[in-house]
This record gives sequence, structure tokens and C-alpha cells, in this order.
Amino acid sequence: MAMSTLRFKMSRRRGSGQSRFVLLLVLSLVACTILALTVAGCGGGGSGSSPSPSAEGEPSAQFLKQKSKNTIAKFGEEASAEEREEAGAVLTENLKARQAADFGTQCATLSKQGIAEIPGAKGQQNCPQALKKFAEPLSATKEVRKNTLSGPITAMRVKGSKGYALYHGNDGKDYAMPMEEEGGNWKVSSLTTVEI
Repeated sequence: MAMSTLRFKMSRRRGSGQSRFVLLLVLSLVACTILALTVAGCGGGGSGSSPSPSAEGEPSAQFLKQKSKNTIAKFGEEASAEEREEAGAVLTENLKARQAADFGTQCATLSKQGIAEIPGAKGQQNCPQALKKFAEPLSATKEVRKNTLSGPITAMRVKGSKGYALYHGNDGKDYAMPMEEEGGNWKVSSLTTVEI
């Protein structure tokens, strides 16, 4: 009997040592998890997407999507606030003109590449007529010409003379508009926005 009592006491001691070890391990894991969540929470965010380290803190991080290459949101580098405002002003003018079928104003905001998308356009001179012809009948193109921008653009990605203006549309979708710098000014380089 004395032998079995001794074995029981030893197994209790061993068990209590294992219990302490498991308890310490669990407490360590909880502490590490809390620390990791605290550090991760300091980065901001808010749209539910997880920004990559290179985009963290940049306005374009709002456009990073899970399970996507995020080609547009990671294009080039973030533009300065001044460039973003300039591109945003041109894009606002372009989209308002496009919706209103004001083809003269829309053409004035387009780059050479944007004008090249219009069948029959041979530069700025006949752009409004060619664009009007391309958009007719206006009732059929109304949805495509719709202005989805209701405020300033959120971000601008730039690489050389190319760029993308990124914004949250008034229809709940995210959009990008290809932009191009010509003669020191940003111009819209496409007739249509890209949903991202």
C-alpha cells in the first residue's frame, strides 16, 4: 500500500507541474495575442481590407481587395496632395461634362490617348463631333455616361506620366480612372471609369 500511495503522490506532483506548464503556456499565448492585436490596431484601416505593408497609411490602402492582385491600387506611388487635387478637379469636370453630354468640355479634359479611343476623332479639333456621334443615341449611353463621383477623389497612384485617380462612387462601388500628364497638367486618358 505504501508503494501505491507513493506513486499516487509522485503522479500528483508530476501532474501539477504539467498543469502549471500548460497554464503558463496558455497565459503566454493570450498575452502574445493581445500584444499582436494592439500593435495591429495602431495602423488604422477601417474598410475591412488588410493593407499590404507598402500601402499601409496611404489613401490608396482603402482600395486594396482580398484575393486580388490590386494592380491599380498598388500602381506606382502615391501622388502628392497637390497632384491629387489637380487630377481630381480635371476628373470632376470630365465626369460632369460626360453625363451632361457636354462633349466640348469633356474633350478639353481628355489626353491624346483618351481622344484616340474615340472612333473618327483626329485630335482636339473634331473631338466634340466625333464623341457626340460615338455617344448617340444619348438615351442608350446614359447609364455609361453616368457620373459616379460626388466628392473629391480619395487617392492618386502615379508612375511617370501615367496615373490612376481612385474614388468611392456614389453608388457604393470603387472606381479608378486612368489619367495622364500632358504639358505639366493631368488629363483623363479614358472615356470610361474602371470598377475596382
